[in-house]
Formats: sequence, structure tokens, C-alpha cells
Amino acid sequence: MVVVSKPAIEQFSSYLKNNKPTTLFTQIPLVDLSKPDSKHQIIKACEEFGFFKVINHGVPMESISMLESEATKFFSLPLCEKQKTGQPQPYGYGHKRIGMHGDVGWVEYLLLTTNQDPSLHSFQTFRVALNSYMKSVKKMACEILEMMADGLKIQPRNVLSKLLMDEESDSVFRVNHYPPCPNVQPLNGNGNGNGDVIGFGEHTDPQIISVLRSNNTSGLQISLREGSWISVPPDQTSFFINVGDSLQVMTNGRFKSVKHRVVTNSVKSRLSMIYFCGPPLSEKIAPLPSLMRGDQQSLYKEFTWFEYKKSAYKSRLADNRLIHFEKIAAS
Repeated sequence: MVVVSKPAIEQFSSYLKNNKPTTLFTQIPLVDLSKPDSKHQIIKACEEFGFFKVINHGVPMESISMLESEATKFFSLPLCEKQKTGQPQPYGYGHKRIGMHGDVGWVEYLLLTTNQDPSLHSFQTFRVALNSYMKSVKKMACEILEMMADGLKIQPRNVLSKLLMDEESDSVFRVNHYPPCPNVQPLNGNGNGNGDVIGFGEHTDPQIISVLRSNNTSGLQISLREGSWISVPPDQTSFFINVGDSLQVMTNGRFKSVKHRVVTNSVKSRLSMIYFCGPPLSEKIAPLPSLMRGDQQSLYKEFTWFEYKKSAYKSRLADNRLIHFEKIAAS
């Protein structure tokens, strides 16, 4: 349970107060992973939205339900029990505070590394559920990255997925819990609300892609290219894929990382589970040579994932992290 004073609630609300109302967006790009020709829809969605929904994903519903159940139990525990998993430095349990530079939200969360057993020593069933879920989601993510490579006509087709399969892959798993917020005015039929409280502020994800799944509670919003915000209808049986900053660089800006945020619900809690697909820390991030045409120039300086991650940790959520790595065009 997140307990926050009224002044703090007003602080969260101020993040959205001056933004235009959002609309419910029902035309999210849909990708059926059981169809090989879906690679073309993936490319189109990454170019136009940086975001899409996947069905027939192969992740067992039993695995999804088990992890959701265990996560719900965990977040229902007293604060002192949850804090036994460790303070978020950066991994562990955290609430309200997001990062080290003043960002706050109506949220509590667990942030875990994926390349070793989660540090939930007192929560054996939760650990088993996490490991089972992450194994299936990692497999799906690799499939998506290989279909993406096919759609981009680059070889080898594992040029992206091998970064995730590498035993040094710096992938991260996050479970967010957004409790009901009594100060929020319910959304109307168009997805608009006048009292939105921020759950997780606007940002892009720094990794290659992010694989998101949530319960059947609304709250996720994405920003379109022209700057307007749209509400994404929840779908607890499907997954949503975000293009991350690293993939934007690797495609030399052809794909754009999607800016997104979460607003709270007045009645129901929202639980989301995100697998952030990261490369090894030593991996050099730069446009893929096979995607460069003729005398096309790179828009970005080459950097390692460690350098970018270090830079991201020093930034605020809403900052444009890539700006420090863009090449300045010659005048």
C-alpha cells in the first residue's frame, strides 16, 4: 500500500494538470506472432508508433496468472516485509520515489536483474513464478527481435536477439503496483479525466525493447508523434512492446522509442510486469551497418550500453537521454 499525504497527491497531479485531455485509442497496431508475415506489421508499427500489441505470443496463461497472483500477495504485505527484499539501489523494493533525481509517482515496485536468481529469499513461490514467466517472455522477445530482423532484411537474423541471449545480457525485470487513488476523478467514456494523478511519469525506455503485460486496469498512455497523448485499452491476455532508445540508435532513427506514462485509477489497482531487454554492458550501440544506405551518415555517436545506462541514471524521467549522444550536423 502506498500512503501519501494530500500535498504529495497534489504534487503528482501537477504533472498532468496542463496537458490536453487524452483520448482512448482503439487502433493499437496488432501483431499475431503465429503468422510469419507479421514481420511487416512489426516494422510498420515500429516506424509509426514505436509500440504494438502481440497476440498468440506463446506465453502460458498459467504462468501469467501465477506471477500476477504472487505479485498481488507480495504488494499486500506490510511495508516492513516488502523492504526485506532490499532498497532500490537500483534493485529491490521501492515506493513513491523513482530514481535518484526527484521523480515521484503513485507507485510501489520491485526492480530485479534477470541474469541471476531474484533476491526474494523469503518468497520461494514468488521466485518460482518469476523464473517461469521470465523464461517464456525472454523466448517471445527473441522471436520478436528475429522477426524484426527479417522485416528489416538484415543478416544474421539473430543480430538483435543474440544480445538478449548473451549470458552477460543486462536485462531487467520490473513489477509495478499502482494502488487505487481516491483523489482521481474516474475516466469518462472517452478516456478523459479531470483529476489525473501520475503513477509513473512520462519517459522512454533506454533498452532495445520492453515487453509489458498488465492486469485489466487502464492507466497506460503513449505519446503520438505530434505530441498528443492516447490511452491504451488494457488487455490482460496480450503483451505490449515498446521500442527503446537503443533500438532507435541501432536503426539510425528509423524506429523511434515511444514516450509513455501511467496515470492512476480511482477504484482499481493496476499491476504491470515489464521485461526490459538489454544488451551486455560492454556492447557497442551504433546504427547497424546493414541498415545504412549509400553515403547515409550516422545520427549518433557510438557508445557502450554501460555508458548509456550510466548517463540514464543521472537523468530525470522525462529527459531526452539520447540528446547527449546525437551527432551535430555540419553547417
